[in-house]
Amino acid sequence: MSKMLPTSRVRTRLHELVTAVAKRGETIVITRYGRPAAVLVTYEKCRRQKETPDILSDPDMMRQIGQSRRFYARGAKGLSQDDVL
Repeated sequence: MSKMLPTSRVRTRLHELVTAVAKRGETIVITRYGRPAAVLVTYEKCRRQKETPDILSDPDMMRQIGQSRRFYARGAKGLSQDDVL
């Protein structure tokens, strides 16, 4: 569940809120005039959300994902990270 805080409160507690987001993965919705205006999330979560549309719109990537899902659905085993490296 996201915390919702007004901009006035965020201004006075920004350091504390950034720490909470970075360490505990919290999501904070920042409101202006009682309406959601912005969201404070971890950098990684933001990056992943930006990459998702790119992946979904790439036919080759979606084909590879489909092949991988079918491969593992059959009970096949992949290589470990140690095997690859």
